[in-house]
Amino acid sequence: MDDRELTAVLAAARTGDDAAVAVLFRQMHPRLVRFLRAHERAAADDLAAEVWLAVAAGLRAFDGDAAGLRAWVVVIARRRVADHRRRGVRRRTQPVEPATLDGLRASDDPAQRAVERVSGQAAADLVVACLPPDQADVILLRVLGDLDVATVARVLGRSPNWVRVTQHRALRRLAQRLGPDPL
Repeated sequence: MDDRELTAVLAAARTGDDAAVAVLFRQMHPRLVRFLRAHERAAADDLAAEVWLAVAAGLRAFDGDAAGLRAWVVVIARRRVADHRRRGVRRRTQPVEPATLDGLRASDDPAQRAVERVSGQAAADLVVACLPPDQADVILLRVLGDLDVATVARVLGRSPNWVRVTQHRALRRLAQRLGPDPL
């Protein structure tokens, strides 16, 4: 498709024509993903989704031709890559095999101690009140639901490592919120 045809499709897409939006997507998505994979291979698909959400939100206000659209999409993509990298620096982690952490368990289970100190419903209410929804879900499923990491990962559609990290952050947040002697 040449630029003149793409500009005509763009004009239709700006008016809300779903078929025209689909054509824009089919024409531009492969290039976008290649660009993103060149910069952030592991996160390219997620970043592409973020870019398309931004394009969808701003398409009606976009004023330009096909070349301008390509430039605009790349600018959005570059910003999403920069945002992704900033988030990565703030949350830098060193992945390790789960077996490495098995020998580092505490002699007692702080999560279990906390649950024993309050009733089941009070604990659930406290968790929901103190934590963001994703962290609350993990704690409720892991501690109160007594599910293993793999099961929680399947239930939430996440990876086991995500569940472990989220549980750690949630327990740390609860500890900070509740202090050394919460009751």
